[in-house]
Amino acid sequence: MAKFEPPFSYTGSISNISVYKVRGSDKPIVRKKGGPTKKQIKTKDSFAATRRNNSEFGGRARIAGQVLDALRPLKYLSDFNLAGPLNSLFVPIQVLDTESPHGQRNVELTKNPGLLQGLNLNRRTPFETIVANQLDYSLSKETLKASITFPALVPDINFFIPGKYSWYKFIAILANVEDMYYSERGYQPEHGTNKEMNMFTTEETEWMAIAPRTEPFKMELNKLGAYYERVEDRKEFNRHSMLLAVGIAFGHMPKGQIEMVKYVGGAKILAMA
Repeated sequence: MAKFEPPFSYTGSISNISVYKVRGSDKPIVRKKGGPTKKQIKTKDSFAATRRNNSEFGGRARIAGQVLDALRPLKYLSDFNLAGPLNSLFVPIQVLDTESPHGQRNVELTKNPGLLQGLNLNRRTPFETIVANQLDYSLSKETLKASITFPALVPDINFFIPGKYSWYKFIAILANVEDMYYSERGYQPEHGTNKEMNMFTTEETEWMAIAPRTEPFKMELNKLGAYYERVEDRKEFNRHSMLLAVGIAFGHMPKGQIEMVKYVGGAKILAMA
């Protein structure tokens, strides 16, 4: 892999070379085409290890997809593509399965959910560089409820605005993430592909004007708890982890209405349980 240096900005194909851009990098990526065919990878003995690696990559991609779906309300705050780094974080979790053979190891986040705690969705402006205070929170896997307490915010003391913006708001997400288990049909949750079990809820504040001081306040996330009370067999949640994420967005008012500025702000996975 290589990168063009400015002023070159070409993207596309040249002979057996592909040039493309990715979010989070200001330089084009150069990659050579070629390699073995799909049929060779699926059938040749020399690619047996590749097939096992691909299988396990698929399991990590399934559980990473759940996390990305849950974080979708924070998508326009992130300043880089999170999919690859997130998939990599699940490697040490998959390795915790010492009973299954290579190629069939399960991805049980419940064995160590803390590996995702603190994951930032931003490289330029991590959440802590905007809101300097550590946030107080509660997160209960038993009731599927959470809360976040925000401190009094004082610009240039514990609140650092990444630009000339006059408005901001907080976004919070509570979600469940199901462990993934190998099967003949590929990686699936323990109770199958029941979409209703893959839940998340979002709460956000109104737009707030940046002021000399903002008083402390609390955000409550209780909607998942209401669903939990209707579930007859609560053991279904034994193979679930709970994710609590928070983000701060900034806005401007070009036409009399506040609009969010994309890819400006900060977000992180605040807690896991």
